[in-house]
Amino acid sequence: MKKKFLFLVLLLTFVLPTFADASNGEDKKNVKLTDFEITNPKEEAAIVPGENIVLTGIGVEKDKIDIEVYSVKRTLPKDKDKEKEAVIKKLNNSYVVNVDALKVFAQEIELKEGENLVVITVTRGDRKYTVNKTVNYNKNMELNKIIRQLEYKDSVN
Repeated sequence: MKKKFLFLVLLLTFVLPTFADASNGEDKKNVKLTDFEITNPKEEAAIVPGENIVLTGIGVEKDKIDIEVYSVKRTLPKDKDKEKEAVIKKLNNSYVVNVDALKVFAQEIELKEGENLVVITVTRGDRKYTVNKTVNYNKNMELNKIIRQLEYKDSVN
């Protein structure tokens, strides 16, 4: 019985992901780009110690990349009737980058302290695709790192 169960688990783990899902062609708007990738920041949400980061990625030659950086403020509802928090987004910077013949792009972007929403819009021909990244700029991270290094040096001596 254990062998059959193990075989079934292995079958589900390795064989089923190789089959493609059937599509009726109705959901054309939510098609993902398979030849486009943001390589930095890799995660959907990242924490960085500096106010500038370099957004890098891979695309197709002649892709137009629009980058908008919003600072985000979240506030709790004052009324008990409202269950959702209020989210205020303010556009801080916008950039336009074109993918070159090497199929890469890079753009240094400036962040505000706290939560930043980075909206990346790829224009390929007459179609547009959007990728969102959340980047939290915490200037105290670098200070905390330096303090920990100093504490470590003091404990060694």
